[in-house]
Amino acid sequence: MNYPTLLVLTIVAVLSGVAFLVLWLDRYKTEPVLRLVLAACWGSMCPLLFRLADPAVGLAVDLDPLLGTALPAAAGLLEGLLLAAVLVVLATSHFLDGPLDGAVYGTVAGLGFAAFQSLAALHQGWSPPDPSVAVFMTLVRAGATALVGAGIGLAKLAVRMALRVPCALAAVLAAGLSRWLLSVLAVRGWGVWGQHNTPFNLALVAAAALLLVGVFWAALALEHRVLVRQLGDEVALGVLPSWVVEVLPSYRRRIRSAWWARRDERREIIRLLTSLAFRKHRLRGLSEERARLYGLEVGRLRQRARTLLALAPGTDPGLEAPE
Repeated sequence: MNYPTLLVLTIVAVLSGVAFLVLWLDRYKTEPVLRLVLAACWGSMCPLLFRLADPAVGLAVDLDPLLGTALPAAAGLLEGLLLAAVLVVLATSHFLDGPLDGAVYGTVAGLGFAAFQSLAALHQGWSPPDPSVAVFMTLVRAGATALVGAGIGLAKLAVRMALRVPCALAAVLAAGLSRWLLSVLAVRGWGVWGQHNTPFNLALVAAAALLLVGVFWAALALEHRVLVRQLGDEVALGVLPSWVVEVLPSYRRRIRSAWWARRDERREIIRLLTSLAFRKHRLRGLSEERARLYGLEVGRLRQRARTLLALAPGTDPGLEAPE
């Protein structure tokens, strides 16, 4: 096994572990592991589906030489659509509640694709001229598929039902465009400085990493906005204590233990209150009749949250973990 392939597989393993930690630190449960594995397996199957559909496209996806032609761009769009298909299935359940969940599952699916791609390229005798090129290609794919996943998660939170499909398709198009633009940038730069120019290749790696990090930052920002608004309404109604708005919307604060000592209770509080906020947010786009029906679930979540938060300590948990 050559060095670039080993490097790609190492990056895939590390980023997959980080993706799992993003969910585990927030929810303290291992249930997402199986779904993450299935997402990675689906991602690794995409090149095989390309080959069955069109050997020419399958070869371009396997080797991904970044030639700047229309073929890799078309392959990127097809890849996004295939990924969206499985994420839509997850979105119909409670496994995918928002943009952050979608970004995690999308990233892992893209990493599975990258791992298969790297092994296929090795089998066919192709390797990138510089190890940093392999890293760049892996991060570009992970960032693009994370964008698809985040878009699916955002579509599930869309206020109007009519906006959900366009939102998901827009995410696929944005992912394909992002990947194509970075590929064009790489090809143009290599045409000027050559593919062994280490500073330029490292700049490409930084740009691809920025895409991936930016998707997660945007996903967290969107969820923060929904949680602040919906949980703030519950605080104003007297259903929840005021410290909830200070702690729960912030990922950094809610994953700490300072605001609630017992981990099992903390996990249940996070799950209940995020579910409550997301369900309430989706009610805004329903008809009056459907909103009344689904409002019963919101009422049950409110009651469970009120019962669990009655166990709160006397001090204000929101003040125990200052930023």
